[in-house]
Amino acid sequence: MSTDANDGDGDMVKLNVKVPKRLLEEIDELADELEYTNRSEFIREVLRDTTEPILTPGAQEGVSEGYADVAAGRTMSTDEARERLGIDD
Repeated sequence: MSTDANDGDGDMVKLNVKVPKRLLEEIDELADELEYTNRSEFIREVLRDTTEPILTPGAQEGVSEGYADVAAGRTMSTDEARERLGIDD
């Protein structure tokens, strides 16, 4: 979690956004639970995570393939994998 008011992205610009009260309450709860100093820091981090993906395109493709495998039932439990590979606990 970043707590820098200015993290090297240049000058800060104020952005006014209207959100439903319920959403603001959830934002405040999450920001508090994750120990952000204030909701602005939390929202900046969420926006950074949304606009600056931390996964490479190859990793994103792998995650997508993993979700497709789960949806298609091409997965197994850890117990099944151990049995198939002959690994004891």
